[in-house]
Amino acid sequence: IDFSAVVDAFLSYLAPGARVLELGAGSGLDAAALLARGFDVMALDGSRGMLAEAARLHPQLRGRQILLPLPGRIPVEEGHFDAAMAWAVLMHLRPEVLDEVFRELARVLLPGGIFAYSVNTARSGLDAEGSDERGRHFTCLDVEGWEALHRGAGFSTIDCGESDDLTGRPGIR
Repeated sequence: IDFSAVVDAFLSYLAPGARVLELGAGSGLDAAALLARGFDVMALDGSRGMLAEAARLHPQLRGRQILLPLPGRIPVEEGHFDAAMAWAVLMHLRPEVLDEVFRELARVLLPGGIFAYSVNTARSGLDAEGSDERGRHFTCLDVEGWEALHRGAGFSTIDCGESDDLTGRPGIR
């Protein structure tokens, strides 16, 4: 999925060289792109295999990766990062841990730091436990539910939008 427009909007709020944490960095594509644009990036993922693949695809990320399944304590001091981003990650966490994850992000960001994320607000085809046909969990809160989580951790909203799925799949927002 091409998140470049979303990433560019996020980066417009950051000073050159800002320290950025990416949650759920996966294959490292976005972290490597931010690093190439001069940002000081750390890529966090809960999968050792994904971090290895990211380092293989983007050797410049070696030494800039954190293995940490969420929720968990991010191994940096309070206020370490200027910004954090999580594209299509938080929605895979169980609702009961989301408060903890948002509070931990608030801890590692500088006061006034920027946290940008994308999540599902609706997703058709989930079973009663919130899993899709491939067994992936989705927490789908409405906009107000996601906003309550980040406000509860001390964040305020600069920008918020809701759209149909970027790939055109029906029933996903």
